[in-house]
Amino acid sequence: MAARRLFRDPPRAIITAMLLDKTIRLFLDGIGRREEYEFYLEKFRSAGGRCFALLVPEPRLIGEAGEMLAFDLHFLTRLELMPALLLAGPGAEEAWSRLEGHGEPPFRRVGDPAQFDAVAAEGLIPVFVREEAGMEEAIGETLTSSATRIHFLRSAGGLRDAGGREILYLYTARENGVQVSESDQPAARTATELLERRPDLHISFTSPIHLLPEIFTVRGAGTVVRRGSVIVRHEGLEGVDRARLAALLEQSFGRPLRDPAILDQCAECYLEQDYRGAVVLETLPEGCYLSKFAVGAEARGEGIAQELWREVRRSHAALFWRSHRGNPVNQWYDRLADGRHAVEKWRVYWIGFDAERIPGLIRRATDRPPDFMEDTAAG
Repeated sequence: MAARRLFRDPPRAIITAMLLDKTIRLFLDGIGRREEYEFYLEKFRSAGGRCFALLVPEPRLIGEAGEMLAFDLHFLTRLELMPALLLAGPGAEEAWSRLEGHGEPPFRRVGDPAQFDAVAAEGLIPVFVREEAGMEEAIGETLTSSATRIHFLRSAGGLRDAGGREILYLYTARENGVQVSESDQPAARTATELLERRPDLHISFTSPIHLLPEIFTVRGAGTVVRRGSVIVRHEGLEGVDRARLAALLEQSFGRPLRDPAILDQCAECYLEQDYRGAVVLETLPEGCYLSKFAVGAEARGEGIAQELWREVRRSHAALFWRSHRGNPVNQWYDRLADGRHAVEKWRVYWIGFDAERIPGLIRRATDRPPDFMEDTAAG
């Protein structure tokens, strides 16, 4: 529709596009940090394939939150991220009838994933309707080979544990440490079976009001379902590719190491097998010091940080570390640590230490020289 206006009235269309860009920017600024959403936007746009994601709303959501869903879809198309929509199970036909009435963005019902490219090329959002099929069958029939994201949209949002708390990450091929609520177990099984068939899928559960934060922020706003990472513990740097580890650290901290020999102080290294995340520990007189905690840009938002932390804590009841006061990860550290203390540009954190030992930990952490050049955010 915007493209047709462009040909009728070019000056106005150009001005409208400029205003739309500004509006989009302001809206995304309200969702999260600019560097986060710009990273994800570039990542999604460069991924290739016309289908950005398959969105699977509960059919009743079209009546309850149809305007919000329409807004999400409109916004994604303006970002040049074309989704497909799947309405499956009882109520799917009624939901399609309601959806047709929204008009903007425009939808077209399709029956075959092979039609996606042609429909998307017209600027229309393809909608698959499968009232009689089960959820797994419906997804198997409609998921294009190029689509690697599935977002389940529910009025309840993310999956819940037995205590009613939202689960941030659910792992299907490793221990979770959480019990999914009885009512959400069918949804968890569906996601598990999908990942068995397509391990490359990104699967999440969220609500329409939280879909955009779920997509464009590291923290997300729902439940991400993953098979889980393989975390390998190394004694020192034995068996570690030092160059790959250094590259991961420098990418994560955004600064080059002052001296790669700093890594010689490593006593233990917990490493995701594909070098997408790492924790480097040192043994000091005061206790175990968490020297580096790094997650690669491509892996942020996948829960690798939580997986690494859990593996480290299995073996270490007491840790201390420091972080620059401007580090956005400090909000997460604040939740993990027993306590913290600010000294000049640093925050020093600890967990598992008696009170009388804390002053020594703080001195040790703050007296250490910076590990990175032009150090502003590194630990």
